[in-house]
Amino acid sequence: MKVDILIPAYNEEDVLGETLKALESFKWIGKIIVIDDGSSDRTREVAAQFSCKLIHHHCNKGKMMAVMNGLKMIESDWVMLIDADLQESASEAWKLLEPLEKKRADMTVATINTNYKKGFGFVKRRARKIVFKETGVLLNSPLSGQRAFHKRWIPKITTSKGIGYGLELYLNLIFLSNGGIIEEVETKMTHRATGKDLKGFYHRAKQWMDMELTLWNYS
Repeated sequence: MKVDILIPAYNEEDVLGETLKALESFKWIGKIIVIDDGSSDRTREVAAQFSCKLIHHHCNKGKMMAVMNGLKMIESDWVMLIDADLQESASEAWKLLEPLEKKRADMTVATINTNYKKGFGFVKRRARKIVFKETGVLLNSPLSGQRAFHKRWIPKITTSKGIGYGLELYLNLIFLSNGGIIEEVETKMTHRATGKDLKGFYHRAKQWMDMELTLWNYS
């Protein structure tokens, strides 16, 4: 089983190196593709230090477009999406493969150990309600960016309906509405939670807006 990994990254110079280092020894990885989404820091330089493919956006196009461009470079039979800020916990990625190998699921989604006391969790709750209303499926981690699936699904998801941070919601809806089975996998992956500062409020507002626009386009 060979898996190509996509890592969208925007100003992640401080964490991307640890994430890539945690993945570099796995035999099941075909290639790692980092999509530098118009970063203004050294994200691209950090990625260049590792044996991975690099896509560079001259300006920020959003997470959805970063992943869509990355999907064009997939060669292995399987695809995995990984957030750039997992650091050493990215080594848990192998856990997403077993349900796919045993054909229990069409897409696996990792649970993430995030301390929601730092934020509010209302965007996650909104995403959960949307998915349940549209598909009848209740997901515990509807916004987890750690996912794996077969490349045969790529033609179904490379559309312009998803917007930015609406990527994960869009993938949930596409897979479930097309008869796919999503299995959530318990992991010890961790990433930075957004706090209650101005940056955290902006991130949540942007995520909420992108999610609502994605739902509007999808409906």
